[in-house]
Amino acid sequence: MRTIWALAVLGRILTTVSARGKEPDCPRTCTVEASGSNATDDAPAILKAFHECGRGGRVVFKPTTYYINSVLNISWLEDVDIDIQGTLLWSTDITYWLNHSLPVGYQNQSTAFILGGNNVRINGHGTGTFDGNGDYWYQWIRKQSNTSNYPGRPHALTLNGLTNSVIKGLTFLRSQMWTMSIIYSHYVELDGIFINNTGNRVSSSNTDGADTIRSSHIKFNNWTVYNGDDSISMKANSTDMSITNSRFYNGLGIAIGSIGQYKGQFETVERIRVENISYNNTLHAVYFKTWTADQNGYPPNGGGGGLGFAADMKFDKLEAKALRGAAVAISQCTRFSGAPGTGNCTNSPFQIRDVAVNGLTGTRQFDDYVKLDSGLSSANLDGETCILWR
Repeated sequence: MRTIWALAVLGRILTTVSARGKEPDCPRTCTVEASGSNATDDAPAILKAFHECGRGGRVVFKPTTYYINSVLNISWLEDVDIDIQGTLLWSTDITYWLNHSLPVGYQNQSTAFILGGNNVRINGHGTGTFDGNGDYWYQWIRKQSNTSNYPGRPHALTLNGLTNSVIKGLTFLRSQMWTMSIIYSHYVELDGIFINNTGNRVSSSNTDGADTIRSSHIKFNNWTVYNGDDSISMKANSTDMSITNSRFYNGLGIAIGSIGQYKGQFETVERIRVENISYNNTLHAVYFKTWTADQNGYPPNGGGGGLGFAADMKFDKLEAKALRGAAVAISQCTRFSGAPGTGNCTNSPFQIRDVAVNGLTGTRQFDDYVKLDSGLSSANLDGETCILWR
């Protein structure tokens, strides 16, 4: 009996010692080593780090420059911390990027970098930078006969299939084209993002701050955007979006659209909340752009004939300085220069309704407060539409 009792006590002691002595599971950390030369592509080293630590680990970019000479597709992430202290600098090999940029999956657009996964946490600490070397692109595109949505011209970063994630403290300088495209992504917070797409030599269109597509529950907070196109744009099937506490300079303002580009397809933009925004020298505070009912060509620069509606949108506490156009504008005449055929501004079936603008103050360079295209009718502005101006 004493022997049995002693063995039982010994078993408890060994179990306790074993439990206390077990090492805790620590996330693996991969630090990306930079080559230090633009002659060496750092993309393979970046991919290696994410393959090793992109699931349940941590990836660190040191305070140095990483030279990105080839496309990055990192779409398998799960429960990972990404610590960006340095600069990722994209190469100026325009021929390479035009031929190898990755498809975004919308409007025949393409990108230099796809990032996707679940529970991803990116921290740029206010110093982490994506530098697209855009000056080269802005000068190059000026020499082309088609300067809008040029095939193969890449977005800086595409969030594709990113869910339950947070990105904060990043800087984007002179992006190649759109800075950020967000597609098939849900429940993502983007906080403290600084974008400057101002060219040192010439300016460029298609330098959007961010565009959302087929995504929901995206929160933009504390953004600063200097650019020459849409500050932030919400396109097809963007729902439950918020833009708060942000500053926009020189671009076109917040855009709803363009939308209705794909003939016969039903798309919506719903439940948009915008609050506490300042504008300086933008074209609009907010504007809506839908395609005509007539299909003229194909995306990215052609299209039309899409169906659907934009509804339940509230804009509060907007402060504008020196707007270059109407504070609020609605156009259903979208068709790009160079697309075949002629557009018809009177026949768009895409509806816009339930829009509220409250507390818009500031100055403008022209007399228009609100601009509605002459072709607008009950066919496209629903009878329940209400634009509140206070």
